[in-house]
This record gives sequence, C-alpha cells and structure tokens, in this order.
Amino acid sequence: MIRSHLVAPLSNFGMINSLAGRPLGTAALADEFLHPPALSGHYSATETSYFGFNVPEHALNGEIYIWFHPILKIMSVSVYIWRCFHASTLSCDYVNHYHYLPFPDGDIGDYTIDEIGLRIRVLEPLRTVQIEFRDAERDVELSLLLRAIMPPAVRPGGFHFTQAMRTSGTLRLHDERFTIDGWFTRDRSWGQERRETSRLIPPFTWMAGVVDDDFAFHVLAFDSVDGAPDWLSRYQLADFENLVWGYVRQDGETQPLIAARKSTRRGADGLSPTGYSLVLRDAAGVSHEIHGEVRARMPWQTWQNINVHFCQTRWHCARGIGWGDSQDIQQNDFIHHFARN
Repeated sequence: MIRSHLVAPLSNFGMINSLAGRPLGTAALADEFLHPPALSGHYSATETSYFGFNVPEHALNGEIYIWFHPILKIMSVSVYIWRCFHASTLSCDYVNHYHYLPFPDGDIGDYTIDEIGLRIRVLEPLRTVQIEFRDAERDVELSLLLRAIMPPAVRPGGFHFTQAMRTSGTLRLHDERFTIDGWFTRDRSWGQERRETSRLIPPFTWMAGVVDDDFAFHVLAFDSVDGAPDWLSRYQLADFENLVWGYVRQDGETQPLIAARKSTRRGADGLSPTGYSLVLRDAAGVSHEIHGEVRARMPWQTWQNINVHFCQTRWHCARGIGWGDSQDIQQNDFIHHFARN
C-alpha cells in the first residue's frame, strides 16, 4: 500500500512536547485533592485520578479512572476488570462506566460515587489510599489498599504525577475470589486543558512497572525513529524527540529520564501491542534495558477520537521481573491507515 507522507510539527502534539532531561517537580499535600481549573477557563479543563491493581498469576487487571471537568461541573468514572485478551471493552469480565455525573459537592479526600458504588478515602495524603467498590446486582466487590513505596514523581513543569504503590486487598468477581498482593502505579493530573481534538500523530505509550519496593519506572514515549517503526512511512516528524518524560526509582533515589529508546511489537491486526523493548537513560547517566511482554489487554476509547490499548505487562530487566501497565494511545489517522484485517 502506498501511503502519503505527512510532516507533523510538534505543535500537532498539543500538550505532548518533550520534557526530557528537565528536573522533576515536588508534590504538595494539596495535590491529593481538587485543584483550581486551568487558568484559561476553557471547558476542557481537566483533573484526573487513576488507581488500579493486578493479579499476574491470573492475567487479571483492574483499572479505576475518575475524570473531573471543573468548568463543566461534571465528572466521568470507570471501573474495568478483565482477564487475558479482549477485542472489545464490553467483553471484559466487568465494565461499569459513566460519562456524565455531577461534580463532587465537596473535596475528594473521602467521597462516594453512589451511581457506581465506589468510595475513595485518602488515609494519608500522598501515601495511603483506601478504595471500596461494590456492585451487588452483578456480584462484584473490591477492597483495595494502596500504600506508596516512593514519593510522587511530579512531571517537569508540574500539574501531573505518577507514584508506585504497594497494593493489598480482595476482589470478588462473580463466583470467584482473588487476593490482591502486588504493586500498581497510580496517576494524578490537574490544572490543564485536555482537548479531545483528533491529531495527526503516531501512537505513544504510557508505561509503568514495579519490580520490588526499591525499583520502579515510568515513561511516556513514542517509538524511536531510528528503529524504523511502520508509521514512519506516514509521519515525517519535524524536530522530533520521542521521550515525553519519565523516571527510574532505584534504591531510594528518583532520577528523571534524559533519553529513551523504545520499540513496540504489534499483533496481526497491526494495532494491538504485544510487547516493548526499552532502553532508558536517567539523569545519573545509568542506562536501564527493560523488555515488556503483554499478558492481558483490552481496548478503551477514553474519548471517541482515540483508542487506548490497556495492557497488563510483564517487565524484565537486570533487577528482575516486574509487573505494571502499558497504555498505547492511538488516533483515528493511525488506526485508519495501519489497521490490518
């Protein structure tokens, strides 16, 4: 197939400009709670909270996503629980999503979303969160405790952090019960616009993994151009830096990333991620070679102009075996041109 070449300047990336090599910010206790909306006052001003868990021996993942719209005074909320591989979100073991709910009356230190049966309590800001969820009609119940193993890593420039957490709890999924005992990387964002504009850009991937209480990483990046990804035939990117931002947490120190080599392996459909190869270079000059294998996957249209492949990923590095999430974010133009039947 002959594909036209597009030249996409970094301005097409919206807020996805590279922050590689810049120092990480510092979180305040107030960052656990609701913030003022984006200074622009635009209706797309956004605040998010993202939690979850995994049970690798059952290829089982759970995602809890709350998306606040402070100007519109509404919120969206999702609970997704699935095992193995799915071509549709609705084929997952459990899906419960509301696009439009009233904005919280108070703050989010301890609040309940009655429509979905979800309660979130901040037991200690930036350190400990308790989540309770119950859907009696569909016989699903979750009790989840998340305890920080590191301070929040704040994206350079602020407005966003990720944080590796120790997870413990129980899940009743219909007629099955599971013990949760592992790690998960949570995510918070606030104070900026998140416009739903469809963009002419290749896929980029949010990735996180934890090996033990003393080693974790996070990276947001496109594939490296020197690896000749398939999409290079369509997107000739001007002034392209593939690393957006990230960090490595090792033995009590959190180092920002200054460079990342990344390649993505995809399935027969040309879209679904099956694995990743990473070389992450941190600000201390240390390189970390990390390989990821997707063990469970489901697609989610976070909004209708994009599709995100949420993947439970087994990470292998010199430190050992770890687990975490990868989220491959794809736009309409990429899917239209690179999907294979």
